[in-house]
Amino acid sequence: MALSGDFKEAVLQNKKTKVRIMMKDSLLLDITGAEFDEMLSFAQKFIPDLLDVHDGEVFIPANQWNEDYLNEQMVAVVNNFSEERIEQLKKMVKKLYVKSEANASDIQKTVSNIESKRAKANVNGVKVAGGVVAAVGTGILVYGLAAKTSVVVPVVGGVAIIAGACMLLKKE
Repeated sequence: MALSGDFKEAVLQNKKTKVRIMMKDSLLLDITGAEFDEMLSFAQKFIPDLLDVHDGEVFIPANQWNEDYLNEQMVAVVNNFSEERIEQLKKMVKKLYVKSEANASDIQKTVSNIESKRAKANVNGVKVAGGVVAAVGTGILVYGLAAKTSVVVPVVGGVAIIAGACMLLKKE
């Protein structure tokens, strides 16, 4: 993954706070942490004091993590950029967001399956409308013949049947 020009520039200008913010934000964009690790490797070459000693904060247990706590820690990491806090954030992001990404993936798969089945069945709005038109035409034709109406009513029914059949048989 290529590092952005903005990030490299901030590192080379020794803008420690900006670098930290860009790095912690990358955890939300890449929940694997791979981009963060690449950024850290590059930044430490030019900013040797980028990492802090942990301030001693005791983190809450994983079963109590939520977005509010994640946000608190995202703010705290800027002022205490310790390995412990960074690892905590990586774990939190994975726990809180992997499920959302899996759900999004499942939804996309479901949509794809529906579209695939619809394509295989060769059903679309025109074909459905064609079926309705043909059915209505059949009703008009039968009514016209049974009620011994003028010849126009059964003819209209017959035309509707033909139009509906054309719509049903129409290729995409």
